[in-house]
Amino acid sequence: MEYCRQVQVLGRVLFGLLSEALGLNPAHLQRMDCAKGHSILFHYYPTCPEPELTMGTTRHSDPDFLTILLQDHIGGLQVLSHNGWVDVPPVPRALVVNIGDLLQVV
Repeated sequence: MEYCRQVQVLGRVLFGLLSEALGLNPAHLQRMDCAKGHSILFHYYPTCPEPELTMGTTRHSDPDFLTILLQDHIGGLQVLSHNGWVDVPPVPRALVVNIGDLLQVV
């Protein structure tokens, strides 16, 4: 429960920073209810001796405003670039923040 609460605090801080970066009032995105509600998903993939046989999560975009991701040492995150899908190497104790589809529309 404490982790959930801290992620909510982080989300509000990020929306404030994003608002300012866009030249808006720091509370702009929060006033639009961008920070309202959240869901927590966990994907755990233990190391597989035959990784070519694993399925993982399918290619997708993040449909929400923000995704805050804590990667493990195994990795697996990829981003789509003009060169196709590129691996994102995990950084110990770092959070990855993805801008979701809804925030891109806003």
